[in-house]
Amino acid sequence: MRLSGERRRGRFPGLRGTVQQQGRDMHSRKRERLRAGSLARALPPIALLVSAAGVVSAAQARATGRTTRRSAHAARVLNVRDEGHLRFIHASGSLLIDEGHASGTFPGSVKVRFVYDGEPNVSAQFTISGSGGSISAKGSGRLSSPTSPDPSFKGRMSVTGGSGRYAHVHGGGELFGVFNRRSYALTVQAIGKLPY
Repeated sequence: MRLSGERRRGRFPGLRGTVQQQGRDMHSRKRERLRAGSLARALPPIALLVSAAGVVSAAQARATGRTTRRSAHAARVLNVRDEGHLRFIHASGSLLIDEGHASGTFPGSVKVRFVYDGEPNVSAQFTISGSGGSISAKGSGRLSSPTSPDPSFKGRMSVTGGSGRYAHVHGGGELFGVFNRRSYALTVQAIGKLPY
């Protein structure tokens, strides 16, 4: 079949424009697919970074909470300056049990296990039970005179435990006292700073 002169010379502008437009559309769709593929490949690392950042933030929040709680505990300090007048309850060998009441910054009932074996060195374990809980401690000292009927003693004490609001108490201080050799009565004084 023979084409007319116009067809041979390509005088069909509408057809040419349509073909060119289709070509541009195809190239545009290809570029969009390429961009979409690049974005999809980039998303997993970004998602991992976001997830890791969330984990780090949560860990920092927990650490901050623990630090705040520790700081709150450390900020509470009981400045003890108590004195107790104790009466003798009973003895078992060199162990004397005295009880009584303490007055001062942490008032309450006191129970003391006092060890005296005739030597100048003495030791004691005691518990003060007051409002909100109890505090237990131990101490040791040396009698000022081996012959006096009421020798005094001085030494150090350290906290061994507590209960109630003083469950985490610790620290120590000084321990003073007077021991009556005849009645086995005790006068004791405890001074210290006890964080709780």
